[in-house]
Amino acid sequence: MRSRAWLAVLGLLLLTGAFAWAIWSYIVRTEQRSLPGASEQAVKLTWYHHFREEGARKWLEIGTRNYMEAHPNVTIEVISEDGNTYPYTLHSLAAVERMPDIYMSDNIQTLQEFIDAGYAMDMTASPALTGIPPNLLGGVEDKDGRAWAVPFDRNGVGVFYNRGAFAKAGIRSIPQTWDDFLAACRKLEQAGIQPIAAGYQDMWTLNLDIQPDMIASGIGEPSWLEDVEAGRASFAEDRGNFKGVLRRLAERFPYTGANPFGTSWNEALELLSDGGAAMILNGSWTVDGVRSFKPEADIGMFAFPSTDDAAASKFALKTTGGFVVNPKSRHADEAISLVRYFTSAEMAKVMQDNKKGISISPDAKPDFDPAYEELDRDYIRTGRVLDYSSFYPEFVNVELVAAFRNELIALLGDPKHDVDKCIAQLDAAFDRIRPRAGTAGGRVPR
Repeated sequence: MRSRAWLAVLGLLLLTGAFAWAIWSYIVRTEQRSLPGASEQAVKLTWYHHFREEGARKWLEIGTRNYMEAHPNVTIEVISEDGNTYPYTLHSLAAVERMPDIYMSDNIQTLQEFIDAGYAMDMTASPALTGIPPNLLGGVEDKDGRAWAVPFDRNGVGVFYNRGAFAKAGIRSIPQTWDDFLAACRKLEQAGIQPIAAGYQDMWTLNLDIQPDMIASGIGEPSWLEDVEAGRASFAEDRGNFKGVLRRLAERFPYTGANPFGTSWNEALELLSDGGAAMILNGSWTVDGVRSFKPEADIGMFAFPSTDDAAASKFALKTTGGFVVNPKSRHADEAISLVRYFTSAEMAKVMQDNKKGISISPDAKPDFDPAYEELDRDYIRTGRVLDYSSFYPEFVNVELVAAFRNELIALLGDPKHDVDKCIAQLDAAFDRIRPRAGTAGGRVPR
């Protein structure tokens, strides 16, 4: 089940059928809008996104419907893409010059190539940023201080847990250290509850699973991932304490159930919602996902405890990414107007009530969901927050992303969970894709 050969097939499937279908589907839909004799509106906008949770979709649906009612000459087509293939699809749409009028970007790092290609509008002086505090623009600004996207919420990564499952296992307090976390997993298992729900069938969840640890362990070396990507550093140097991240991933893997790579993200959410599993390591959108299955689910969230220092346990939050306007759009002004509407106080409430995210609107309060009330009470108000808006805990190059993921899968498929072997294979895989500084054809060290 967990052999390297079998698991590697998953990565290949990611880049084939579903990806090709998404490109074809998008082009067909955009072409259909231009058929001779079709009923034409004055303005037609396409909006591309990667939200899969029901609440996020409802937020977009309500907002676009309201906007079209107020602007009867505007038609908006909202197109959803799976999170696994979203970045690949955007790359291909840019290559064939089919980029939508509006799309979503999670961070300035992955947006850079679209900025360079002319598919992201400089929003620095745009009215769409009116009222957004400058300190919340760090994740959408380049090194020159220019803003290329419009943020709308704060989100983060950590551990999302079912309170009823914890109570059933006799766990009376949130784990504050790594030893506490493993002890909680053992108690849950003894109580007949799967400790961790891992939806690794949707491969992006594996990357998110380790992000809380990568952030807590590596934020003191904020450029280490960037340097590894550029060939200026290696995994073997262990900047960002990455070996410890891999060890902890391997240590908790036995608690992910019998078939984590055969479990989808939605199945993992359902397990957490009904208490069949006690925890998910992922992003704050997990709350929305759980509510899709069981609105009344008694869930909360806590910081991933990556060390045995309880005082160091902080919840990782960021304000990055957001709405991107395509400057090559024939209706760029209308696209900006739509984005500005989505940053209004009216839509901030709709977003919090449905998407279950913390709006960056100055008047918004995180009292819209019990899970966020816990986050506010135990972390935000007490200052136990780790701001990683300027630290991107992933790689940008899609080949490197795939290689990274494949070696994580190999580590988990290895009965010995040999971290040193994984590190060596990561360096070898990356060196095959990009040159190492100081080697023939390599880059000059910074």
